[in-house]
Amino acid sequence: MGLWGRELLTRLIAPFFCVVIAAGCSRPAPISITLESDPDSKASHIRVSGLSSDELQSLQRASFSEDQWTALLRVTVANSAAGAPPVAGRFNVGARVLEFTPRFPLDPGRQYVAAFDPSRLPTPRSGAVVQETLAPPAAAPTPPTTIVRMLPSGDVLPENLLRFYIEFSAPMSNETGRDFIRLLDDAGKEIQGALLMVDIDFWSADHKRYTFFFDPGRVKRGIQPNLELGRALHDGRQYTIEIDPRWRDANGQPLVQAFKRSFRAGPPEMTGMKIQDWKIAAPRAGTRDPIVVTFPRALDHGLLMRAIGVSRKGRTEPVPGDATAGRGETSWSFTPRDAWAAGAYDLFALDFLEDPAGNRLGRPFDLDKFDTVDKSGTPARVTLPFVVK
Repeated sequence: MGLWGRELLTRLIAPFFCVVIAAGCSRPAPISITLESDPDSKASHIRVSGLSSDELQSLQRASFSEDQWTALLRVTVANSAAGAPPVAGRFNVGARVLEFTPRFPLDPGRQYVAAFDPSRLPTPRSGAVVQETLAPPAAAPTPPTTIVRMLPSGDVLPENLLRFYIEFSAPMSNETGRDFIRLLDDAGKEIQGALLMVDIDFWSADHKRYTFFFDPGRVKRGIQPNLELGRALHDGRQYTIEIDPRWRDANGQPLVQAFKRSFRAGPPEMTGMKIQDWKIAAPRAGTRDPIVVTFPRALDHGLLMRAIGVSRKGRTEPVPGDATAGRGETSWSFTPRDAWAAGAYDLFALDFLEDPAGNRLGRPFDLDKFDTVDKSGTPARVTLPFVVK
């Protein structure tokens, strides 16, 4: 074969060899993990790229359980304790990437760890777990958040106190509050096991109010924790609630300063409430003077503002207006939007109303074998009549 023939043959077969070599030497694309955040909606998306079309299609066909998805791509808060639960969210397989969208917005400026395990793919891929530390952009500086108050607001609280509230000046992050609160005795020593430590956080819709619960098993008589440890609070002793300032707000900033609130424990409240014991100071017709209702004991602030109202006699719709709780939550006042019309009215209370010890209308929270219970049940709406003249 002459020189011209060899050159022609080389040109014809060279592309074939290139294809064979490329196919024989191909490697899976490297896995990469990125975070995209929308500064306006605060929505975050963690995306895994580098998966082949076959791998993505097999993921689309797979009927993975939540545990299987989490084993494949696990997102946790950086530096969290061993065994901490992963960030909850939903997984979506697209044409090019696997995407994870957290159920709640990630905290700005806070670090998260995303770990992708290729051996958990429907067709396992060899290789080490790919891990990235990600953080949504920190929000623009804002005024630091403070704790406005703790409720109940009274200086003396029952020793069987069931819950209390912490109110903030601005929305807080999704961090659980259990890591930042302590109950101290009169010697400044932390009382262990006093508070209910659960993974569920009790935030208000605006994230400005957090509910803490004392462990009901220690509060309620006859329950094993109560028999072994007794109540955390004891009548006549002084206590302090302390909040760590490292608790961060929705912009990732710590609180301005630590919060401390001291109070004295009083006798337990062991009986159900009676609406007949409430005292009404009725307003005058033709005015917008408030109606003032006084209670013989403090009521739960969070429920008080939702469970009491005023209606015209024989009607169920509430009179529109604004309500406020009095000092120590021992009174409630209501100012109507329009002037009072003369006539008969009802002050009504819904049956989920409680005092800070969990007692409801006609039903105590804490029962023992000697107590009797009204088997008829508490009506959903209890009324107390009054007249505007």
